[in-house]
Amino acid sequence: MNLPIRIAWRYFLSRRKGGGFNAVSLISWISLSGYLVGAAALLIVLSVFNGFGDLFGKMYAHFDADIRIQAAEGKVFAAGSINPNSFQGIEGIANAEFLLEENVLLRYNNRQGIATIRAVSANYIQHAHLDTNILRGEPLLESGDTFFAMIGMGIAYQLGIDPADPYLKLGIFMPRDGEIQVTNPDGAFAKAYINPSAIFSVQEEVDNKFLLIPYRFASENLERGNVYSACDIRLKSGSNMNQVQEQLQEKLGNDFVVLNRFEQRASFYKIMQSEKIISYFILVFILLIAAFNTIGSLYMLVLEKRQDLSILSGMGFKSRQLFSLFVWEGLIIAIIGGLSGILLGLFVVWGQSHYGWVGLQNAESFIISAYPVKLIWTDVIAVFFTLLVLGVITAIYPALKAARH
Repeated sequence: MNLPIRIAWRYFLSRRKGGGFNAVSLISWISLSGYLVGAAALLIVLSVFNGFGDLFGKMYAHFDADIRIQAAEGKVFAAGSINPNSFQGIEGIANAEFLLEENVLLRYNNRQGIATIRAVSANYIQHAHLDTNILRGEPLLESGDTFFAMIGMGIAYQLGIDPADPYLKLGIFMPRDGEIQVTNPDGAFAKAYINPSAIFSVQEEVDNKFLLIPYRFASENLERGNVYSACDIRLKSGSNMNQVQEQLQEKLGNDFVVLNRFEQRASFYKIMQSEKIISYFILVFILLIAAFNTIGSLYMLVLEKRQDLSILSGMGFKSRQLFSLFVWEGLIIAIIGGLSGILLGLFVVWGQSHYGWVGLQNAESFIISAYPVKLIWTDVIAVFFTLLVLGVITAIYPALKAARH
């Protein structure tokens, strides 16, 4: 072992002649405990952010496809612009679903509100596995020649929609293309009525905005035939999403934009990532304040070991070796405290994921009862190297004093 490291280790474990820890060692152990608590807190908080991000991602997965194809210009594209048979040469695609999204006015039992329809095929429910998100009613869009609508929970609450009432229908009013005649404002809307079949809940943003209707209904009753807003593609399990996205973009050219799951909700994931980064720096700042104890303990150690430093200098120790000795002393405190904190954090994350030790307030209104956590090993590495950097930073000033003694 390198001599400065051995001496640093002896200083870390130094005791009074009469037994017990001296003041310097006591402060060192207090500094170590600061690293321990800080590292554990940092890892736990990052894991909670990962857990919420993963939870919301899974919630959106029932409504957002793995990949979405949209027109590069304009809101819609012609039905024949994309040939789904051309996707057969791309491995990993499970199915492709064409859909139409439009803003509409809804009326139900003397109430009205603004929403967005998503007109889809009858197979959409099975492809998206939305049957697992049904709160009331039956997941149904078509039955013979009868059409049904599935309503987001927020819209249903706003309009008082009851899928069990067969006598009340939902009115959908969609703006017509072209100029509006001031003398005939009713002619500006295509309107139709449909039976609500179910109320679903995915995520608040979706629940307050969307309802699902059959594409055939929109085509036949709302004058929106032969155009689509997007083509949603769902992948087979284990498929490489980015690779499929690149192949689709290359095949479709510049007339279309191919978005993966994260790009479809870019603002949401950016906010989640920004909050995680901000929380990381706040905790690092708090950890840095706690790490200043290390500066005090190392400086006191330099004062206590002045005679030892003079002897080491007489034995041929150079200034850079004395400097490295106290840098290693700071690193030993940071490494032992950091690794202990990481182990504690791993234990807490494991316990929270398996047993839900810390519950959510008003958990009955959520789909989960405890804080979600997800461990990402890059976070563990980031926490460890953060502690190493803090260990070096806090050791520089005492180490310079030792080198100039």
